[in-house]
Order: sequence, then structure tokens, then C-alpha cells
Amino acid sequence: PCLRYKIMSRNMWEGLGGPVRMDQPDLSGIDPTLDSCCRREIESSRKRSILEQTLSRHDVVAIKERRKRHVLSNLSWGAGCRCCYDPNADGGEYRALMEARQQVEYEKREEEQEEEKEPPKEQEGSSDTDSEFDYLLDDDLPEDSGIYEMEQRRLAQLEFAVLQQEVAIQHGYGVHRQMHPNRVLKAAGLGGTTPPPAVVLHLVDPDSMASATLDLCLEDLARTYKGTKFLRSGGRSVLLLDSEMARKSLPRLSPDSDMPALVAIRDGVVIAICPRLQGLLSNESDHAVVMPDQVQSWLDIAGALLEQAPPMEQVCLIRPEEEALMDHLAASAAHAPPRYDCGIPTCDKMFPHEHVGVQNDKQDGLIVQEQDVIGTDE
Repeated sequence: PCLRYKIMSRNMWEGLGGPVRMDQPDLSGIDPTLDSCCRREIESSRKRSILEQTLSRHDVVAIKERRKRHVLSNLSWGAGCRCCYDPNADGGEYRALMEARQQVEYEKREEEQEEEKEPPKEQEGSSDTDSEFDYLLDDDLPEDSGIYEMEQRRLAQLEFAVLQQEVAIQHGYGVHRQMHPNRVLKAAGLGGTTPPPAVVLHLVDPDSMASATLDLCLEDLARTYKGTKFLRSGGRSVLLLDSEMARKSLPRLSPDSDMPALVAIRDGVVIAICPRLQGLLSNESDHAVVMPDQVQSWLDIAGALLEQAPPMEQVCLIRPEEEALMDHLAASAAHAPPRYDCGIPTCDKMFPHEHVGVQNDKQDGLIVQEQDVIGTDE
């Protein structure tokens, strides 16, 4: 169990930068006819079990180990939870976005080269003397147990905050992801029982420069608004492949005349739709680009921009009973007896045996041994 905890009161622990409440043990159902020593032993066992459950629930290392089996590492953008993504369908980029990204990177390299050519500017008021905060780096600070405990509590708080942010990103919060057209509406929470609190959905026109610049803009917004899911997919394909859900949630959108489109969703309900990105473009030409300020203002008015990600326990759709089943299967596999090696890879028998008529380096496949028939010379 994690050791970064300190008792505050009878039923409260201090850890991870804040109070952690410990569950109350259930002491009912104990046989009243038992001796007092046996009864105290049962009560102590139940209290110890509750304590271990509380510590493991808030232990960063334990949570990371449990999360490993749910994380897919072969996605096009890196890692993601298996409850949200399909490695065989989600991910990738369309042609216009790849061209726009290459153009942005080229312009960025040119700016860096121009900055390197300019002579370095002398900083006013610079001095070679030590900074007034350099004393914090000294090793001769007085040793104080209170300072050490405060550092440990702060370290635990930061580790837990990093873990929460990592889990949120693995579930699509604060990042912009491309998903399969047949899955993106369900991933946005439309028609689901546990929708995300806020989703920005971009129905893409893969040949439109406006779509490409909008996706670059949404990627920048995702770095700030970490409580919102940013999704994109081919607009025409979404409305045709998932037509039943599209008719219920997006009845006004036409796959032929309204693409690209931007959709703001809150708690599984469509709040606002912007067909053909009306009011967000610099002009009405085919080479128009989106205006980032207008996009942010439109999404802010729709209430789709949230800065705080939901709690870690609410972002994953994998149920606790499923995790318990996986723990049971893993424990059963660890304690399973070894398989007997009979030379056949597909055989799972665990006791010594031979296969009649199968000859390999482990067995000859004969019922009667050759020496029993022809005899052996003594």
C-alpha cells in the first residue's frame, strides 16, 4: 500500500494533497455466539480490508498498473483506452490536413531560420551575480521533518494530477482525434447512456482547405480546454453510414450541401450546428480559411469549451465488474498447473501422456515398444 498518507482523524486520511475519506467497515453479520477473541479478529480483518481498499484506490502506482491492460499503444497518435478507440478503424489524417500541416511546419522553419540570422540582443540589466533565489539550491538548508512531509505530500499531489491528465488524454479529453465515420457519433455521446460533458465534432470535407485550417485551430484549442473532447470524421460518410443516428441528432444537415460542418454537443445533446462553417471563414472563396477568434467565440457561446476534465473514475466506460473478472482470470492463469510437453503445441493436457501414431522428438507414437516385440540382447 502507498505510504504517503497521514492520519488526520478517526475516519479521514490526508494524502495526495487533500483529505481522503476511508469507508466504514461492515461489522454486522458476525456470529454473536463466538468468543470475544474470535469476534475481535473478524472485526480487525474487515477493518484492515477496508483500509487496504482505500489505499489501493488512491495509490498512483496501483492505478497505473490497472490502467496498463486497458491502454492500446498501437494507435496512429500513440496510446488510448480500448473503451474509446478501435486501432483498426480510428486515426489518420486526410489529404488537405496533411498539406496544411506541412505548410505550417515549413513557415515555422523559415521563421526560425530568420531568427537565427538576426544578431542576438543584449539583455538590459543583466548581471553575472547570483540570483536572489539561488539559496534554494544550497544543500545546507536546515533539516526539518515538517518540510520533508510537505514536500512528500506535494509530490504525491503532483503525481496524481499527472496521472489524471494522462488518463483524460487517453480517453480523448484535451486532444483532437479522428475517428471512423460509423463510430464518431456514438463516441460523441449521441444516443448513449454515459455521454461526455462536452464535445466539439467537426464533420470534415476532405478536399476543403477550410476544414484543414479548422482542425489546426481545434488542435490549439484542445491544449487549453482539457475538459472537452474534440473529434473529427468525414462528414458525408458519417451522415450516410450512421444514417439512423444522424437523422435523430442532426436532421438539418445535408451530406451534399452542408459540408464541412461544426457541431457543439453538451451531455449528449446537440446544442449548436454551423453548416458550411458559416460566419467562421475569412471569405466565401474556395481557398477561405477559418478565423480562430470566431471559432473560439462560437464554441464558447455554445458552452462546449470546458477547462477542467471530469474525474478519472467517470471517463472510462469499462465497468468495475469487468475489471474484477479480468483480475480473476489473471490470478487463475498465474496459478494454473504447467502444461505437459508432449511435442504437440496445440495439446493442453497437463498429465503425462502420448499420442498414438504421432512421432516427434518427445514420443514415438507406438502402442507397443519395438524392444518388446523383437526383444533385446542381454
